[in-house]
This record gives sequence, C-alpha cells and structure tokens, in this order.
Amino acid sequence: MLEILNFARIVLWSYIDFILILSIGLYLTVKSGFFQFRTIIKPKKTFAALFNKTEKERGISPIRLYFSSMGGSIGIGNVGACITAVSIGGPGGLFWMWVAVFVGMLIKYAEIFLGIKYRVKNENGGYDGGAPHYLMRAFGKRWITVIFCIFLCVYGVEIYQFKVVEDTFVDAFGVNKYLAMALLLSGTIYVTCGGVKRLSNICSILMPLFLVAYICVCLYAIFHSDTNFYALLGIVVKSAFTGHAPVGGFAGSSVAMAINYGMSNAVYSGDIGIGYDAAIQAETKAAAPHLQARTAIFSLFTNCAICTLTVLLVLSTGQWYAGHETGFDCAVSALSMHFPHVKQLMAVFFFLAGWTTVLGYLAVGMKSAKAISLNKGPKAYFLYAICMFTLFSFIEQDTALTVMSVSGGLLLLINLLGIFRLRKELKFLA
Repeated sequence: MLEILNFARIVLWSYIDFILILSIGLYLTVKSGFFQFRTIIKPKKTFAALFNKTEKERGISPIRLYFSSMGGSIGIGNVGACITAVSIGGPGGLFWMWVAVFVGMLIKYAEIFLGIKYRVKNENGGYDGGAPHYLMRAFGKRWITVIFCIFLCVYGVEIYQFKVVEDTFVDAFGVNKYLAMALLLSGTIYVTCGGVKRLSNICSILMPLFLVAYICVCLYAIFHSDTNFYALLGIVVKSAFTGHAPVGGFAGSSVAMAINYGMSNAVYSGDIGIGYDAAIQAETKAAAPHLQARTAIFSLFTNCAICTLTVLLVLSTGQWYAGHETGFDCAVSALSMHFPHVKQLMAVFFFLAGWTTVLGYLAVGMKSAKAISLNKGPKAYFLYAICMFTLFSFIEQDTALTVMSVSGGLLLLINLLGIFRLRKELKFLA
C-alpha cells in the first residue's frame, strides 16, 4: 500500500500538479499584471483597508483570521517537512519551493476570493464558504464537490504534524507516549468544538510568539556559521537544474526529485490550492472578497521566509546530509551548534507551530464534513479523526507525510481545475 502511495505522490507532484501549478499560476500572474508584486510592497494599504471596510454584526475579525491562516500554514511543514524535502530532493528543492510560492500567491488569492464571493450565512452568526461552495458553481455537479470534501476531510486530520508534536515531547521531556497522545488529542478536540472563532483566538496568541522567536534563532545561527551565504545560494540554484551528487548520508538526487519534493512541500506548508485557507477566510467581516484575499499574499510570503530560513540553517551547518532520522533531529543538531538546551526549546517551538496547524486543519475538515451531511457528518468525522490520530501515533512520520502529500495532491487537482473554470469571476483589486 505504501508503495502505491509513493508512486501516486511522484506522478501527482512531478507531472500533473507541477504542470497545473505552473501554468495556472503563471496565467494568473500575467493576467493580473504581476499583482502579487504590486500588493506585497504595500502592506499598510492592505491591512488598513481591512480595518476600515468591515461588517459589524456578522463574521470574525480579519486580522484574527489572518493569524488563523498563519496557524494552519506555518507549522512543522516549515521545519520538519521542508528539511525532509531537502534531505531527499537536495538543496535544489528550495529553489522549486520559491517557484511554487511565487506562482502560488495568486492561486491562493483566487481561492480565497471565490470562497468569500460564494459564501452563505450560517446559524452561528458567521459564514460558510470556501472550495465546496465555489466548486459547485464551477462544475454544477454535487458529486464532484462531495469527492473534494471527502479528500479535504482526510487532509483535515493532520496526522503528520500531530505525530511529530507527540514524538517530540516524548523524546525531549520523557513524557509517557500514551499520556502525550491523550493530552494532545483532548486539547485538539476541545478547540475544534469551538469552531473557527475559538481557533482564531488561540492562533492570534500563539503564532506571533512562534514567528518572532524562530526567526531570531535561525538568523543568528545562519550568520554565525562558517559557510559563505552567497555560495550557498549558488548551490541551491545549481542543484535545482542539475540535481545533486551523493554526499555524507545524502544518497543523491535528480532534478525530478528536487521538483517533486520542493513543490509538494511548498504546497503542503503553504496550503496553496488545497482549500484550507478559503474555508477559514470565508468567515471574515471584510465587506469585499479582495480585501481579505490580499492577505494570502503576505501569509504565503511569511511562510516562504520561514521555510527558507529553516533550509538555509541546515545547509549552512551541513546537517542536511548527516543522515538524521527526522527533520526535528536535523534542526536540533544544527541549532545545538549555537544554543544550549535546544532539544527542549525546539519541542516548545514544534508545539506552537504544529498544534495550531492541527487545530486549523481539523476545523476545516469539520466544515467539509458538514457540507457532506449537516447532521451525521460532524459526528462521523470526530470518530474518524480520533481513530486516525491514534493509529498514526504508532506509524512512521514519513508514512504520515506521504498520506498528506497524496491527499493534498488530489485536492489541488480538483481545486485548480475549478478555479480555472471560474477565472473570469476573479478581480485583482489593489
């Protein structure tokens, strides 16, 4: 079964999704007149508009939703998964991450714009929106929407990051595995029961702490290493087009492997075209779709910065080819060259980053379950989530990451085709 999943991952990310991301992303870039560049140089304008043009009686604060988005996209995928991508695909994987982020900014803008445009009011004083709503408009067939929701339910149970957070605490603090699993699962279910509003409250507290601390730690370690920074960037670009020869515990990689792992990690860590952000951001108080959608560009830029810092950290210290079992071990080894008690510090970092992502994904999965069946969907989904979290607590991290990559690849395939069918509905307003 694992061999089939690995084969599906290669086919999806090296060929199908790779072509779709590049073609649709470049199409939107040209059509919009490089809108992502024009937006990112004016952050003040974007966030000022969010404060000034909002609904008063319904929805959630746009800024809180921004941090909810960050909580879902910035997580262990920016540390463990991107280190794994480079450890297997080589340094060139970072270059293809940049490519995916560049074209993915407008894909993410598009899905949030459409998710808000076709949202509907719900009984809780908020909105339901996102991909299930605009895909129905795009294809006109409920069965396509149901298939997408099923895949999003699978993707919403973030087994990889749940597993990594649990393993990290067990290893760093000697916590009993069953106790760690029970506490993490209980906290996850509690927050998810409160919906997106409770999620936004948690993320608006935890995410700024993680961002500031992690950026400072990585910058210090990178600029205090002996590696020439510009030579490092040269290796990244060269490896992206030539592959990389074996070195140390690294078995070597081809260009196809660099593309596969680099782009799939960018999509996974940044939630590009998956449907997560569209469902979360549809709850906004923002009066017009383009106002909230523009924040996706800043969210993805921040996400890319975290991934880049992480990869440069392990490249500059040479730990990427040292043959570590997990991305966590690699990051710990790299940072321990500069800081004491890194194992415990990284365990806290991984909790802040990973748990907010698990919460965000599960909240979106719950919305998808409701879209399939309003009454039975949430109950069945909770039972499924508990079973999967428990099962994958005893399975290898790489297996969990493969499951997430395949389900994400299938979601991306359906979602991008729907966005392309609705391309005339998009408006790129500065």
